[in-house]
Amino acid sequence: MDPESSHSDLYRAYLQKYDVYKSVFNYTQALNNLDLALKEGVLTQDKDKIKIQIKVERLFVYFDLLDFDKVNEIAPTISKTDLAFLDEKTQGFYYSVLAVLEIRKKNYDIADTYLNEALVILEKSAPEHLPLIYRKKLGMYREQGNHDKVIESFEKGLYYAEQYETDIYIIAMYDDISVYYAEVGDYKNAHIAATKVNNLATEFNGHNRSSKLQLLEKNLLQKRKELEVENEKRNRNYLITLTGVLIIILLLLFYFFKSAKQKRIIAELETNNMRNELERVTQELNESGHTKLDLNAYNLTERQLQIIDLVKQGKSNKEIGEDLFISVNTVKYHLKIIYEALNINNRSEL
Repeated sequence: MDPESSHSDLYRAYLQKYDVYKSVFNYTQALNNLDLALKEGVLTQDKDKIKIQIKVERLFVYFDLLDFDKVNEIAPTISKTDLAFLDEKTQGFYYSVLAVLEIRKKNYDIADTYLNEALVILEKSAPEHLPLIYRKKLGMYREQGNHDKVIESFEKGLYYAEQYETDIYIIAMYDDISVYYAEVGDYKNAHIAATKVNNLATEFNGHNRSSKLQLLEKNLLQKRKELEVENEKRNRNYLITLTGVLIIILLLLFYFFKSAKQKRIIAELETNNMRNELERVTQELNESGHTKLDLNAYNLTERQLQIIDLVKQGKSNKEIGEDLFISVNTVKYHLKIIYEALNINNRSEL
């Protein structure tokens, strides 16, 4: 395994190995890979879902092994609400397992309810597997001695098996009806069905032996491709999200930059307006007969004369401080001394 793989990647990889080992009936390795998949799966965000899925798959393995003690041990721990974590096909298979458990206890009505539920689910999600359910119905009706229902289940199961060209189900349906005919003493039909089974099995096994490795390889390549597509999709979603976040950040930065620029422009306009207004008022005072002060007649320092000159230019205390490299408080202090020395009340009289 790639040491850089995420827990989700490892979970899916082990689950794929489980499917492969189960398909070749190596249940020891199948269960081992289920354990490994669970170990990685509980470290992901979907741990609750994965726990249920692994538990159900483990149930299926023990069911295939006919280890009903284990099946009866696991089944009660799976609640109806847990089924929401399973896809519909798996739900259909799960109900078929519950039906078999009830058939073993002779609870045929309950078993029939489970089987009908499985039929409804699989008809929508995986109709190619409907023969599996009709086989279980055939077996249940065989135990009950209900001949008409046995034949009906066989015909329906065979119909779907042939419609979807599922050879293994076709063989299984003929095998089940052959056993039934033999049990009821209809040896003619039993022989016909058994011959059909032998012919189909010979054809199926010959083809199966020549293509088994190719099929496994194809399944592995398909699952690997699906994993790559899923990873690519996840990376694409990550990049889209990251791009969206970056765009939002850029828009916010642009907004703050534009807002700061507008505030600066407004501040400059206000300063210019104040300067123009001050110059206008000063000019009006001069024109109305106020005599300009003769600063040479007063004992003012060079710094005070600089401040007066800047005030006449319409600059604020802050701007004067910046020009002369002194604090605003120092400017205010000098202005107070200037006002007292010149016997004036405000800067407009300078």
